[in-house]
Order: sequence, then C-alpha cells, then structure tokens
Amino acid sequence: MSSDGVNESAGSTPAIIRHLRGLIGDDVVLLWVTKGEKSPKWRRWQKTGIEMMSDQRYLKNLANDRNVAVLTGEPSGGLCSIDIDDDEAVEPFLALNPDLRETLRSRGRRGCNIWVRVQGGYPGPSALRRADGSAWGEWRSTGVCTMIHGLHPAGMSYTRSPEVPPVTVGFNDLAWPDDLELPWLADEVELPEEEGQSDAEIIERYGVPVFYTRPDENGDFHVKGINEAYWAAIFAAENIVLHEPDERSFFRYAGDTGLYSVISPDVIKQEISFRMLETSRKDPSLSLLENFRTDRILNSVVAQLRGIVEHRNAFTDRPQAVHLANCMLRFEGDQCFEDGFSEDFRSRNRSPIIFDPRADCPRFLNELLLPAVHPEDAVLLQKMAGQCLLGENLTQRFVILDGEPGRGKSQYGIVLQALVGRENITQLRTDHLDERFEMFRFLRRTLLVGVDVDANFLSSKGASYIKGLVGGDWFDAEQKGGTGSFQFQGKFNMLMTSNCRLKVKLQGDVGAWRRRMLIVRYEAPPPKKKIPDFGELLVSEEGPGILNWALEGLRMLLTDIRETGDIRLTPRQSGVVDSLLAEGDSLRFFLDSNVIKSPGSDLTVGEIVQAYAHYCPDQGWDPLPESQIGRQLPSLMLELFQTVKANSCQRDGKSARGFRGVAFINPEVLP
Repeated sequence: MSSDGVNESAGSTPAIIRHLRGLIGDDVVLLWVTKGEKSPKWRRWQKTGIEMMSDQRYLKNLANDRNVAVLTGEPSGGLCSIDIDDDEAVEPFLALNPDLRETLRSRGRRGCNIWVRVQGGYPGPSALRRADGSAWGEWRSTGVCTMIHGLHPAGMSYTRSPEVPPVTVGFNDLAWPDDLELPWLADEVELPEEEGQSDAEIIERYGVPVFYTRPDENGDFHVKGINEAYWAAIFAAENIVLHEPDERSFFRYAGDTGLYSVISPDVIKQEISFRMLETSRKDPSLSLLENFRTDRILNSVVAQLRGIVEHRNAFTDRPQAVHLANCMLRFEGDQCFEDGFSEDFRSRNRSPIIFDPRADCPRFLNELLLPAVHPEDAVLLQKMAGQCLLGENLTQRFVILDGEPGRGKSQYGIVLQALVGRENITQLRTDHLDERFEMFRFLRRTLLVGVDVDANFLSSKGASYIKGLVGGDWFDAEQKGGTGSFQFQGKFNMLMTSNCRLKVKLQGDVGAWRRRMLIVRYEAPPPKKKIPDFGELLVSEEGPGILNWALEGLRMLLTDIRETGDIRLTPRQSGVVDSLLAEGDSLRFFLDSNVIKSPGSDLTVGEIVQAYAHYCPDQGWDPLPESQIGRQLPSLMLELFQTVKANSCQRDGKSARGFRGVAFINPEVLP
C-alpha cells in the first residue's frame, strides 16, 4: 500500500499515478520532483507535453519515491490553482466563492492550494499581495507547477481534502478579496515561463530583482542597481546546477543524457546576461536593467550562485548505479532495477552502450575470451568488468593481463574501454606518478589503463602510488597554472596489459601488493586467423550483449562482497600473484630458503650470486642483474642473518668479499 492507501501492485502504471489521474483528469501533465523539494530541477520541464503521460518509463519515474507536481495551465487543459499562504485567509476566500468549497484542495505546511479548471482565457502566473505589501498567495497557471503529492521541504506530507475533482469555472467568475492588488487589472507583464520556483518564492527568500532610485519630479522610479542574489537564484531555479567547492567547478545536469557536465563561469555569465536583457525588453519599467550586465556585476552574481548551489562531495556520496546510454541500473542485493535518468544519481560518467536485456555475445566469448584464458580467469575478468562499469573500485584491486603477444590481451582491453566509455579513461604512467601535476589528469575519470607496458612498469619510481589509487587513499591534485589543490580519494579501476611478466618493486610491502593485485595469464596458443581491429568489431556487433555479460559479473561480484567481504579467488589465482611477488623479491626468497646461520662458516658474494642465478630458472623467474644483487645483498644479509660484508673470506688462499657466520642449507645449491 502507498502512503495514500492505494494498492501499488495492479497494472503497469504506478497506482498513485492512476489515482491522481482519476482525480484530476487524464489530460493533466504530471512532473516528478526530487523528494522533499518544491519544483523540478531538470532542464525545460516547462515544455513537458501530454505525450509523456503515455511513456511507461516516465510514469515509473513519477512514482519512484519522488514528489509529484502538476504542470498547471495550458499543458494540463486549463487546470490551475489558487495558492493561499495562510490558514486564516482560506475561509474568507471560500466565503466569496462558495462553489469552491466543493473543489479539490491540497495542503503542505500552511494555507492550501484550491484547484480549478478554467474555461476560456486566464492570466499568467502572478504573485498576489495585499495593499499593505504583505504576501497573500499566488495565481498559478501556465509556466509554473503546483505540488500535489509527496513530502514538503518542512518534513510533512502533502494532503488532499476534500479529495474531489476540480470544479470548472470561468476566470472572471472568481471573486477576490478587496484588499488584494490584482496584477492582471494593472496589465502587468506575466512571469516568464522558464522559471523553476515561482518568482514570489525567490523574492521571499532572496529579495527583489532590482533596486530603484527615489521618485523624480514626475514621480517616476528608475533602476539604480540589481540584487545579485535574486539573479543567481533565478539561474539556479531554471537549471539543475551544482558547485563542487573542492574541484572549484560548476556542473549542470542534462536530462537527455542523465549527466552532470562542467559549465564554465563564463557561460553562466552569458546566460544570466541574456536573461537580464530578455527581462529588460519585456518590462518597460526595467528597460535600464540592460545597463547592469557588466563583467564586474555578473562576477558578483556568479559568486552568489556558488553559495546557493554548493554541494560538497556531490559525486563521492552519490547513489550506487550503472549509468548506460538509455537508462540507469540500480543494484540492490542480487536484484537489478532499471530506472530512467535523474539528477538524483549525480552521475558524470556513463557507458555509451545501450541496455538491451535480450542481447548476448557469442563471438566475444567463443572467439576472444574463452579460448585465451583459464575458465576461472574468465569469471574473474567478468566480475572486474562489472566493477569497471560501476565506476568505483569496490575490491580495491587492479588487474594485470600478461602473456605472449597476439593472444588477445589488447583486444580485450579495447572492448573494456569501449564498455566504460573512452571519455572516462586515461593513461596510467607510473614513472610520472610522483610528479606535481600528474594526478590532476585523473579528475573525473574512473578507469586508468596501462597498455603493453614493459617489465619495469611496477618497479618505476612512482609505482608505489598504485596501491593508494585503487585502495581508497586520499591524494592532493594540483592543476598546472591553477590555484591551490584539492583532495580526491583513490577509488579508480585499473587495467594493465603486458607481453612479459612485470617486476614489482616491493620495498618490504609484500602484503599490500598481494591485497591489491589480480593477474590473468594469457598462455593459450595464438588464434589461427587474426582479425584486424577485432575488439572494435565485437563492440559494434555485440556491444549490448557484452554489456549484459559485464552486468552479470557485477551481480556476482556484489554477491561475493556481501558474503565474504571481497572478491572470491581460487587457490590457483592466488598462487599466480604469490609467484609474481616472489619473483619481485627473488633475492630475499632465495636467501630465506637456502641460507642459514652457521658459526665458523662463510659465503662469498660470488658463491651467493652463482647459486641465486642457478635457483631462479628452476622457479621460472628471471634473476636480477648483478648490479642490483650487489646493491641489495648487504642489507638483506644484515636483516636476515645479522652479518655484514667482510673482505677477508678465504678461498684458494686468497681473500674474497663475503659474509661470515652463514652457510647454504644444501651445499649442492652450487652448480
């Protein structure tokens, strides 16, 4: 049951929407509004047509735990409302209009809206004030909306009583209190249709739009300045816009894509300037408003706007959903729900692939993925592809694809990048990660990619930052030529491809690397027939099917995390990581497993190097260069066996460099 006592289970149209349309008419346009707010925030909602009331996805959005408003006036067949601000003013108005006692009334915090369907002509929306200047209410018609269902900003629910259909009246038949100043009698300019909140609401909160001089000798008033806060609030009411103070950027929402995109202060100034010019040309009394569109004044308006629409952490505390080309997908447990676009998701990254639940991808699976990797690793890649679609690294791990050339690693990477959207990806350059401006490149990206990297990619000077970039650490990003820096959290997905095994610079942090790394080995023979640009071809032919494969991977991953707290790995998969880490610290592993303390014994550097070089191939490792062995060996011998290098180890009657008090566990370790 809904909060209105309406059964929600019957029919394809949500029950509350069926109920409202049965009450006020099928020719009425209903608008969805963020819960707890009083007007839509999506762009050009005033242009919503009656055809949207036949769109099942739009109707579903209306009842998706949101407020519902009526687009009053012409779009809804003349359905208008009289908004009375105070309870004390309701009964006197009904006494003047007794027929309206039998019409629909809705109520928020105080007063009420009296609903009427108007035959014939009627004026545009207007604020209604008493002769003493105090607010009485509003006439709501074409170009504005009135709430009819949901949650009031003050916390109470909107109610309807009496809940009866609106009566039909002629506008001239309405009677108004004698102390009201009626704008339509003074032939004043109507409110512009493009307003989000009503003008009266904006004036009540932010003040009048302009300031006037004292009357001249003819009794005329002239504009002497503007109220910057009012014009900033008008822009905020007519656009879904927010300001992220940490990134020092404005973002505007586009309803056709569901994306928040950066909008520069210069563009905002131009739009506000045009809005002021438009108003000055519509209202002769505001003709001088055109003169107050200087850069200095517009900068002040933008400064006010920053405070009005500030939303810190707007894109880090957003609802969890996958943003696709034609819808949003929410995952709740094992269930996936399809939603329309909404500013509530606060998304700025989307996949360019459309969602089609019936699509499949036989060529991707049977010609690219399954012939190239172990079946366990195919499932691993599926889960991690789903995580990349989500845009957040839930597992705090990165993926390495390694193996001989021509096995399909790069083509898989091309497919994954196409799924995520190339505008959401940037190159990972480990040798630059410790530089001052490098991390600014990651802003507004979700996937970092290293393509065909060399063996030393994870041994370069900045490679240690990778653990934090996937593991949730906080970093400072600074823009070259910008002012100051801002913090961001490392939740990036990360993919690397390499034709060789990567060497990791562990620096004693084996456990951290083990928790962060996933490795998929491409060890199968190369395909008999090479298909040029195979990854691009697969996306063009099977994009929606590959998308479904990745979405199923995300579902499996979320199940893993819910049940175990992490992605499930097989012993074989964990062993591949352990082997690579052992190779990255191969000298330590060799010493730890082949050398013991032995008072009275000694080993020369040459003997250790020779035994190590013989040991590595047996493990499938590439030994370190002799120069690196020379640098690492003294500190490792001191750490593991508490012995320092000596220059007087005797071999064949000669002195040699080596270490005292140690010996090989098995003397046959020497070839």
